[in-house]
Amino acid sequence: MVVLSKPAIEQCSFIRNCIPTTTTFYTGIPIIDLSKPDSKNLIVKACEDFGFFKVINHGVPRQFITNLESEAIKFFSLPLSEKEKAGPPTPMGYGNKSIGPNGDIGWVEYLLLTTNPDSCSHKFLSVLGENPEMFRSALNDYILAVKEMTCEVLELMADGLKIPTSNVFSKLLKDEKSDSVFRLNHYPPCPDFQALEDSNMVGFGEHTDPQIISVLRSNNASGLQISLRNGNWISVPPDQDSFFFLVGDSLQVMTNGRFQSVRHRVLTNSLKSRVSMIYFGGPPLSEKITPLPALMKGETSLYKEFTWLEYKTSAYNTKLADNRLGHFERIVAS
Repeated sequence: MVVLSKPAIEQCSFIRNCIPTTTTFYTGIPIIDLSKPDSKNLIVKACEDFGFFKVINHGVPRQFITNLESEAIKFFSLPLSEKEKAGPPTPMGYGNKSIGPNGDIGWVEYLLLTTNPDSCSHKFLSVLGENPEMFRSALNDYILAVKEMTCEVLELMADGLKIPTSNVFSKLLKDEKSDSVFRLNHYPPCPDFQALEDSNMVGFGEHTDPQIISVLRSNNASGLQISLRNGNWISVPPDQDSFFFLVGDSLQVMTNGRFQSVRHRVLTNSLKSRVSMIYFGGPPLSEKITPLPALMKGETSLYKEFTWLEYKTSAYNTKLADNRLGHFERIVAS
C-alpha cells in the first residue's frame, strides 16, 4: 500500500456518478499469458468481448516497475507549490484536478509526458532536485520495456486476426514519429469519502482512450472500473505485477468496429493512494486512420477516413464522456 504523507489536493470536491457501483471485484477479466501458444487467439476474443485484458508473464523487469513507481512517489510527495512549477499541462506537464481544457475535474494529480527519451523538459527536471537523471533513467527504462511488450502483443493480435502483415499495428508505435504519450496518475485518499457510503467519488471520469492501445499498471490499490458491453460497470481487481491493456478508439476504427474501445473510469477511496502508469500507444500525426483492407471482406467502412492529428485535435476539444468517434462515423441511410 502506498500512502503519501501530504495529500497534494487540498480540497475534496465531491463528484457524483449516476451509475451505481459495487465493491465486488469482477472475476471474469480475460488473462493473457504471453508464454502460452494460444495467446494470440485469446487476445482477439478479449478485444471482441471486453476491449480489455490482463497480461501476465510479460517480461518487463520488476526492477523497472519498482524504480519508476518510487520516483513517481517522490515527485507526488513534493509540496504542491514545487510540483506546480512543472505545470500547467499544455498538454504536457503537471496537472492537478483539472483534466483537459473542457471543464472535466477529478480527484487526481498527474504528469503527462511524451515517450521521447529526451522529452523531459528543463522546467520539469528542475523540480526533481539535485539528481533528476534518476527519474529520467527510470522513465526511459520503463517506457522502452513496456513499448517492446506492447508491440509483441499487437503482433500477436495481428496474427490472431489473420492479417498477413503481423507488424501492421506495432510499426505505428515503432515509427520514430510515433505520437505515443505516457501518464503518471496519483489519486490521494479522500478523507471525507468514508462518511458518504452511497457516494461514488470520481478520480478520473468515464472515457475511452483515443489512441490505438493503452497499457496500464498500478500499485496494489483498487479504483479502476470498466464498462461491459451491456453498460454495467465492474470493478477490476488490483494487480501490481501485471499489465492491463485497453482497446483505443483508433484500433476500433482500424478493425471496423470488430474491436470496440472500452469505457473506463477510476473511483477514489478514503484509505489508499493509487499510483498508476499508462503508456498510450499512438501513431504518427500524419497517419491515416481507416479500417484495414485485410479485415474488410467486402464490408463497408463504418468510419470516414481521418488522420491521427485530426482525431487527436477533435478529441482534445471534447469532454471526457463524449462519444469522440461520433463525428467520424458514416451515417448509413435506412
